[in-house]
Formats: sequence, structure tokens, C-alpha cells
Amino acid sequence: MPVPVEWYKWVPDQITAEDYERLPEDFCRSIEVIDGHMVKCESPSRVHNRVAYNLTTAFKAGRKPEPCLMVEGDIDVRFSDVPLSFRRPDVVVYRCIPDHERLYSKDTLLVVEIISPESSFKTDTVEKKAAYADAGIPVYLIAFLNAAQDGVEKIEEYWLSPSGTYQLVQLHTRRLTMANPVPLDIGFAQLTQP
Repeated sequence: MPVPVEWYKWVPDQITAEDYERLPEDFCRSIEVIDGHMVKCESPSRVHNRVAYNLTTAFKAGRKPEPCLMVEGDIDVRFSDVPLSFRRPDVVVYRCIPDHERLYSKDTLLVVEIISPESSFKTDTVEKKAAYADAGIPVYLIAFLNAAQDGVEKIEEYWLSPSGTYQLVQLHTRRLTMANPVPLDIGFAQLTQP
């Protein structure tokens, strides 16, 4: 069914997966949906985008042929269809699935959120951390940009515990070095390079 020119007039307070499929693609890239309620995402800074791109590139370069892993930036990770719930992490590492299939949290191994000092702090450190843990995503990285937004201040590395909550396992302050799910060793200066 084609999208009406004034599509925003028919969008209900609580949307379904079918409603979401009818929304314009460019609008869909600017929202997340939690229990059917749309949440508008702020436009990120250039430094934020650069860090996301460089992390995505580094994770892609570090992948091994087996098991098959994919790395994407800024894509929907679906938690549930009813009620519709998904987030759009800045970087996602997930098990290979066919391109036509929707990405669910069960196939997601690692997510990254990048936090600017003036925005998203509570959302990324509390709300998304709880949602990703509840969805069973094994690894969550939070990259904090410094106040001047000219670089990365620190990266917190969380792993899902047997109790289903995230435990801080490493605080990275100059380099991000990890072995799983993708081997990675990259300096913070490299993360902000154009």
C-alpha cells in the first residue's frame, strides 16, 4: 500500500509492525520504537559519526571467516514484533543472516552506543543498557565522547552475566582491545580520524 503524502496524519500513538512498514524510509531512520511508541533520535555530530564509521570498519576488518559474522552501523535490532520494539545501535555485530531477513536481538552479539556529553547519557547508560541486557545481547560497548567532542574519552565494555544483567568487565581509556566476539585493537586517536 503506498504511503499517503500526509503520512504523519494516520500514524497512531502506538504503532504496529505493519504501521512501521508503511512509514517513509528516511523517517524510519530517525526513530526507534519501544512498546509501540516512537522515540525520535537526535541527529549525531560529525565526530559521533566518524567514531561509529571507524569502529564499524575496524570490526569488519577483524572478523574471522568462521563463525560468519556481519557488522553494520545504524540498523534496526528488533526485540519484539508485538508490541513493536527495536533500537538502532550505532554499531552492531551479528551472526550472518540472509539480507532479506529482519535482524532480531537473538542474532546480535555486540552493540555499540556513542554518547555525546550533551545528549543521550541516560538513554544509553540506563534505558538501552537494560533493554539490550533484557534482549540477551552478550556484549555492550558505550563510547563516551569528551566534552570538547574532539575525541573519545573512554569506552565501557559490558558483558551479559548469567543473571541477565550487564557487568562492567573493562574500562578502556586509550585503546579498545578485545578478543571476542571480534578481535580488535584500535587506538582512540584512530577512532576520530576522517
